[in-house]
Amino acid sequence: MPYGPATASVRRFLVQLAALDLNAHDTVVARFNACLPTRPFHAAELELGEVVERSGRADARDALAGPLMQLVRQRDTDLDAATPNDAETSPNAIPLDPIAEPALSALLALLVRDLLPSASFNILYSAFDEVIPQESLFDSRPGE
Repeated sequence: MPYGPATASVRRFLVQLAALDLNAHDTVVARFNACLPTRPFHAAELELGEVVERSGRADARDALAGPLMQLVRQRDTDLDAATPNDAETSPNAIPLDPIAEPALSALLALLVRDLLPSASFNILYSAFDEVIPQESLFDSRPGE
């Protein structure tokens, strides 16, 4: 399981993230930007970093980079103009969707949700509350 105990919820999030329309992207980015300068958000980010390191899930954190980058590079770019190899060797060659930072925050929080205080998780995930409700990530499904 590439994302440890959070593999099922991380995969569900990535699938739903890929399906978001541009209006949903705008909603997420606006909510994230409103949260970003607040003290509670900064405290939650610091706590998140500490929890990821202490949990031994750094490899799972690193495994998130590929799928997330693939999703955020696909928005607002001409996929025919760049090959995946170009993107891998020149990470700045393709502009990233503004949803990249909020998505990373939410994914990292999901990765250690079982270890992160719920208040911190809720702050870090809050930009997605309207477009990818938490409940949709934690439903029990056969085989997961």
